Amino acid sequence: MSKESQYIILNPQLKVIGVTDINGATPFSADAITRQIADTDNTTDDVSTGVENFNTNNDPNANSKNWNHTGEITVAEGYPDSYKVAANNYLLYWDESAQHYYVMYISQEADAGTDASGRHVNTYELENVLITNMNDYIPMKQTLTNANAKDSFTTLFTNSNWKLDFQATSALLSTTEFDGTSNAMGYLQAMLVTFDVEMDAYVELYSDGNIKDLVVQIVDKLGTDVHHWVVDYGKNLTGITRTTVYSNVVTKLHILGKNGETIASVNNGKDYLVNDEANRLYNPNWKNGTYLEGTTTFADVDQYMALKNLGQKQLDMFSHPRISYEVTPTADFKPSLGDNIRGTDWKMTPELTIDARVISVTTSKADYTQNLAQFGEFVTLHPTTPSYIQDLLNKMNNRIAGLLDDVKNGKKIATAKAITPFGTSWSDVDDSKTIIAQVWADGTNITSYISPSGFTWYKSDLTTGAHDVDWETAHASDGYQVILDNGETGHFECHIDGDYIQDTAEVDITAENSLIFNLQHSKVPADHWGEKISGALQYQWLDEVNNQIISSMEYTGKQSSGSTVTDTEYVRWHMDGTVIDSMVVQGGGHGSSFGAHLINGVPEIYTAMKSLDGSTNHVGKFTWQPNSVVSLGKGVTDLCTVSGFRRVNVDFENKWLMTSNTAGDIEVCHLDDVENGTWAPIYRFNVTQFGLHPTKTADNGAITGSNTLQSNDIYFPYVFINSGDVNHVDQPILWCINLVTESLVFTQVNTTDRFGSDILNQTTSERYDFEPETIGVYHDTDSFFVLQGFNYNKLVNDQIYLFRGLWKTPIEVRDK
Repeated sequence: MSKESQYIILNPQLKVIGVTDINGATPFSADAITRQIADTDNTTDDVSTGVENFNTNNDPNANSKNWNHTGEITVAEGYPDSYKVAANNYLLYWDESAQHYYVMYISQEADAGTDASGRHVNTYELENVLITNMNDYIPMKQTLTNANAKDSFTTLFTNSNWKLDFQATSALLSTTEFDGTSNAMGYLQAMLVTFDVEMDAYVELYSDGNIKDLVVQIVDKLGTDVHHWVVDYGKNLTGITRTTVYSNVVTKLHILGKNGETIASVNNGKDYLVNDEANRLYNPNWKNGTYLEGTTTFADVDQYMALKNLGQKQLDMFSHPRISYEVTPTADFKPSLGDNIRGTDWKMTPELTIDARVISVTTSKADYTQNLAQFGEFVTLHPTTPSYIQDLLNKMNNRIAGLLDDVKNGKKIATAKAITPFGTSWSDVDDSKTIIAQVWADGTNITSYISPSGFTWYKSDLTTGAHDVDWETAHASDGYQVILDNGETGHFECHIDGDYIQDTAEVDITAENSLIFNLQHSKVPADHWGEKISGALQYQWLDEVNNQIISSMEYTGKQSSGSTVTDTEYVRWHMDGTVIDSMVVQGGGHGSSFGAHLINGVPEIYTAMKSLDGSTNHVGKFTWQPNSVVSLGKGVTDLCTVSGFRRVNVDFENKWLMTSNTAGDIEVCHLDDVENGTWAPIYRFNVTQFGLHPTKTADNGAITGSNTLQSNDIYFPYVFINSGDVNHVDQPILWCINLVTESLVFTQVNTTDRFGSDILNQTTSERYDFEPETIGVYHDTDSFFVLQGFNYNKLVNDQIYLFRGLWKTPIEVRDK
């Protein structure tokens, strides 16, 4: 075995646990790893020229600068290390052309059927661990004004676990606004563009094979300009495709800067540059003195000479038709990413002459015939750095927006996957079956961005293949989920219409945060027993009918059980912060969440419970009994037994009960089943599927980048989760998940300025509190909103005080 034939398997702590080798005990197949410095956009629009309005940001045919490193691999089950190749683990491999080791995160696993020997096989989606880390990391809010490339990249990678190897000589300056809401990956891509540099992300190893450093390298240019790769069709090329884009040729380019600056002061009074030779070649009306005009804006640049230099580079790229090449090479053709290529094919019409850079390489250890090199020129785009305001207006993150555009434009393929949570075989106790369609693109579940009308269901007879038109008509408006009647059989398919891909998710959170309940900690009154209510309000329920609040918190006072279990105090408040009454629930736990509604005007609460000896865990309910002490079997009705202590939420409108635990396991049951003493989860998932990393305690303590799960709530099919801590690393984030399609609907990083200018901001030097607690969801015919609770600091008469605040935030539902 050699490093050229294998992938080393790593666990979530990046420790070696196994190997998969073409010739080894655990073989693999169908591997393909793609590294790129630009998108190989091959969309062709060969129309006559004559562009009136031009902007690089809107050119669908340009090869756009975009670093990426992804892949896939297939591994059969039943071999010694097969089970170790699994989602959330990593693969380490050696790239001969790059002369580096790379670590790939296993982001997704899919059933790929069986191989020729009858073994079950799985296909795994891979991404460079840098992508995983940077998508999960949100830099602290700050602004770098007219900073150089080195300072900007150094700031970006501070507090990450990556070692920066900065070798670029870029002299460009830029103002970068880290808005405290956007992930680091978006900033990284924008900086590569802004400073006109390129990057690689690899690992360095110790002599024993374990990882020494994660290294991100920033250079002016990857590869070499020496033209040491000469390609000729029939020799080292087995196939070649040339794509020529004639549309959007520009011969006169107007150039604007950050604040509308022009280059007139450094360009003889003209705000534009021209290419007369190109104009004569490609402008049919050049004799009339016209040009093919366009405008480009460099939103991060305000220096006049820098504007002119960048504008000249842009004009050079767009003053002629752009050509890119897709090449299938022989085994000995292994150019590195960024290398300059020369080559010829005199049999192609017109004759092929290549002088371009490699912008994408795909390699396979199992089958060299799958190796692919793509080269051509690429256009550097200059997007505006995302800001807090843009985040609110855009309604979705840049990664999803770009992915949806790629799917709409045909650059990436969306595929549908059917899941059957209740199986496919009928039994005597079944009265229905459910089929759910998930839509995936580039390893991301995009189901939430497709209107119900975009799902078309078909049913045909298993024997004759005839369509059941009546059934198809009856289910035409079902969206992503159909429910089959008792005993119904057939062949079912769901087709997705790309015209119904929307720019916003099915629901989204607004920026209208209004404070409805607030307590200054030092002024919180005593409870019924005369004890000061000092704990954080872990969860709060709004009684909209009586205009009151019920809150929960851990209790250790005089009415506690005295056993090893944790007790809970519930307090009922008027909205002005005065106490009405309270209860102590012995064995009720930390109080992180509960479900409540009114029965005959009196609150009824569903909560997690422990027996007082700590031996069993339960879901229980109790009716509000002012100023009383209750426990399981003594004021608290035992509904059912569960494994482990859970947090409980209830959607009374749709009759679902949800539990969660600190490890991120979510289970959802019919409320009627729980009321009847049966724990029978209908839906199950773990929050790690959606990019959350619950705080874990390992040998090295809490892991940086984890998400402390605070509280959650359910309004079917949506689950809302609040995460975050006071450690200034684990940021407050609100998550919304569709539990039916298992898709992430939206995330919202909650910074202090969203909730009031008088809240003291978190900084590394002043550790003010801003810790999330409550997340509660409310829905009726008139409104849909969440309640978000935070512990926060505020300056009052030159003194800093701790407050417990509860904000109301409306939820928007996308038009169908």
